[in-house]
Amino acid sequence: MAMNREGWLQIQKELSLLYELHEAAISQTGKCRDFNSRTSILLQHLEEQGAFDMADRVMDLLAGCNPKDTSPCDNRLSTKASLERLQERIKSKIIEMDEADGN
Repeated sequence: MAMNREGWLQIQKELSLLYELHEAAISQTGKCRDFNSRTSILLQHLEEQGAFDMADRVMDLLAGCNPKDTSPCDNRLSTKASLERLQERIKSKIIEMDEADGN
């Protein structure tokens, strides 16, 4: 089942929230577990929607995510860059759908 435009917009919104949560986790290490948990939920949602290419990217993101409660993330810059790339991919998918619909 192919995801529709609204589905991609919802994913885009969730990625923006994850990005903000990740930025907060840099200074509030307890937020790291929240980020990991929400990212896992996003992965599940993508798989349920059949967006396996994006699910693979989110799985890669989770593979590098090692939540810590007392110290900063070792991979914070890599995770931030991965989130930015995911946001760009989602944005491209929405643009492609808009162009296909003639918008």
